[in-house]
Amino acid sequence: MILPAQQIVSHYKKGDIVIAPFDEEQVQAASYDLRVGEQGATTTAKKLINIKETGYLALQPGDFAILVTLEELRLGPQFSARIGLRSKYARKGVIATTGPQIDPGYHGRLIVGLTNLTPKPVTLPYKDDFITLEFHKLDEATTKPYDGPYQGKMELGAEEIEAITQSEGMALSEMITTLRSLSANVGELSADMRVLKWVLGIGVGIIAIGVTMIGILVALRP
Repeated sequence: MILPAQQIVSHYKKGDIVIAPFDEEQVQAASYDLRVGEQGATTTAKKLINIKETGYLALQPGDFAILVTLEELRLGPQFSARIGLRSKYARKGVIATTGPQIDPGYHGRLIVGLTNLTPKPVTLPYKDDFITLEFHKLDEATTKPYDGPYQGKMELGAEEIEAITQSEGMALSEMITTLRSLSANVGELSADMRVLKWVLGIGVGIIAIGVTMIGILVALRP
């Protein structure tokens, strides 16, 4: 069962679902909006970014980023959650690349992957709503709550940062930049070809006029 707004608040007050910091303004009809946290990294910047200090995280065209939510989450053994990108960013051409389900028993902040598929930069301000959680209540509490490697995760670790900042090969953002450069070069070449065709056209015209004049002069010789 998907929890409506009033049940999200009710289960939060009972301690079945913990969201810290909790703000009722973030509660939607049947979900809870999470905000951009303090840490992020992108394939373009190739370093850990303190979003609280910069005020935003910039996603360049083709950029892939990972960032941490502001909120810490704790789910009881009878609750799971599904994660989705806020539509305001989906409409800007951003997609979320993260696991769809948060298992019962999970505790920690969420690490979310984002990709900008558009030719324009997209910025995510610090503390802006960017993903939403849909909570599900199970028929009964699970006997196997989450106990994986991300349990208790509160910040980006060295492994995540290294994976995104030291990745080999050409990132999508670099491919887009390269293609733009090639496109510009092709455009310049096309312009040069048009000028060359114009010059050749004039040259051929002058030669034709010259040949014609010579023919006339030859014909007029006594």
